Amino acid sequence: MTKPEPSSRLAYLYSRYPVVSQTFCDSEMLALEARGFEIDIASINPPPSTIRHERFENLKAEVFYPAPAKVMQALQKRRERDGSWAERFGEMIARHDADYGVSFKSAIRARNALYFAELFERRGVEHFHVHFANRATHTALFIKQWAGIPFSFTPHAQDFMIDLGSDDLLRELCREAEFVVAVSDFSRDILRKTCPESADKIERVYNGITMVDFPQAAISSEGPLKIITIGRLIEFKGFHHLIEACEKLGKAGIDYECCIIGDGPWGEQLGNLAKDLGVSDYIEFAGVQTQEEVKRRLKESDVFALPCIVDSKGASDILPTVITESMACSLPIVSTQLVGVPEMVDDGETGILVESGDVDAFAEALKRLAGDRNLARKMGKAGREKALKVFELEITSGELAEKFKRAIEKEDREVKKKRQAAMLYLVDSWPTEDELLRSELEYVGENHGGGIRVLVTKVSPTTKFSDDDWGVEVFDFFPDGIVLEAEWQFSPQAVEQVMEWCKELGNGISTEDYLIQARRALYLYRLIKKQGVSHLHAARSNMVLCAWMAHRLSGVDFSMAIEDKSDIGRAALDKIAADAILVSRADFEAGDDILELRPIDRTRRLKVGPLKAKLPGQLELPDREPVYKRWVEQLLEITSK
Repeated sequence: MTKPEPSSRLAYLYSRYPVVSQTFCDSEMLALEARGFEIDIASINPPPSTIRHERFENLKAEVFYPAPAKVMQALQKRRERDGSWAERFGEMIARHDADYGVSFKSAIRARNALYFAELFERRGVEHFHVHFANRATHTALFIKQWAGIPFSFTPHAQDFMIDLGSDDLLRELCREAEFVVAVSDFSRDILRKTCPESADKIERVYNGITMVDFPQAAISSEGPLKIITIGRLIEFKGFHHLIEACEKLGKAGIDYECCIIGDGPWGEQLGNLAKDLGVSDYIEFAGVQTQEEVKRRLKESDVFALPCIVDSKGASDILPTVITESMACSLPIVSTQLVGVPEMVDDGETGILVESGDVDAFAEALKRLAGDRNLARKMGKAGREKALKVFELEITSGELAEKFKRAIEKEDREVKKKRQAAMLYLVDSWPTEDELLRSELEYVGENHGGGIRVLVTKVSPTTKFSDDDWGVEVFDFFPDGIVLEAEWQFSPQAVEQVMEWCKELGNGISTEDYLIQARRALYLYRLIKKQGVSHLHAARSNMVLCAWMAHRLSGVDFSMAIEDKSDIGRAALDKIAADAILVSRADFEAGDDILELRPIDRTRRLKVGPLKAKLPGQLELPDREPVYKRWVEQLLEITSK
């Protein structure tokens, strides 16, 4: 890989992330990180499932999701009160509603944009990129409007041809973007024709892959022809034509096995078709698989088949990444003469292309390779050689890196470089009715925001945000439960460890609470590894389990502050506190109450001679700033060691 360049901070904005069918996105970001770019990932929605590919583990980037809906609403209200919402977004929302229709939900796009724009500003993002012309790219317009951060995007196929639903919006996206990346010559030409005023900024960069990551298929000399295909089970993939072609192979006496990897809305329909045609015993519907399992199955196959078509809505594949990956495995390709596929597959040299929808021709192509395995090997070898020259990630990522570099240099914006927070201050919920915790966090936020990052698990279900609630601007929140569950499912060894530790704490904890905190601890473990966190602090007893488990998983120090009443048993707290590097305990008299959390009698009393009476209201709290100052100084001293 090319020597890393001086770092610039990029962000990638997605509608949903991660998505298992979009491995090319992870490959692209990994390649850019290897070139020296620092990357943040922003996802407007949680992922669609808990499944993710192994390469996700290799990314240094942190994934940011929007704060809970109540926080987003509170943030918008603060900007409405200070006038900036109407000033920056008012006219733009009205214009988008009028030009594109209310179904495009411009106000929602603006609210999401507000959150990510301020996040990008805090993180020092200099440029951000979006894959697909969709809600995320629509949101990008509003991010640029709010913060002036430039963006670029990669339209692919169905997204800009069908799903976006407005060529006028596509033209605005292209006009406002610094540059537009087309994934094929075919799509580039369509985009230039549709958006002529932006033609000069629309250029083709193929989706690349790291060739050495893919094993070489050992195409069998005899036995059944092992056919593989990969993709979402949707109409334009043409898998129904593959099943029909398989029936024809069987009738011609060709021995074969077919594996279809993926899931989608056509799953049941395709399964029924296989049964109706009597080929169910020869076709495996393997569902979604990890990237490593996909590679294994490609290695054990003889041919990759993708009979893609234009569907009933006019959508189609343009440049399927799975074809590139199969070429990397030295598999011959059987596909169709559709849109960008001929840019990938040289008919007669690296595979066989037939007319889209011609099932007989598709079956004949498979039959030809079944009968001539030497031809299959020759085509597979030629395909890999072409992929090395055209689709190698080192080449394509270099082209993309140059575009990012030029865009950042051209803008020459004053960007505040972020300071990485070394300490995570863990809080169970916000807003809080705990007056002491509220004042403590206010001190932390105002005086040490650069080095301390407040991470909140959830929004309080009972306490409402006040008009002056500053926390909505600076606090981060744990992601959606599906993200935590994905971490749990992906980390069986860590799960086994934390479940063993539960036994050490005895009956002083709730098993349900322990399992909830364990999932949060595994998420923290990822942050610690990727973001260089060196200290965890559990602000109250409801976060000590999480901090303790994350400490044990990662080895980083942790501290804890325990209020006077805790749901965790005394013995369990003693066990946890023994591992902490700094402890403030108000739950028993012998505890060192550094934070002075023991209740203070604030009753207002009147005493006249022997007469005593209680007065309404409460005495003000004593000045706690010296307490917080001493406390935070101790934490920062620990963190800096």
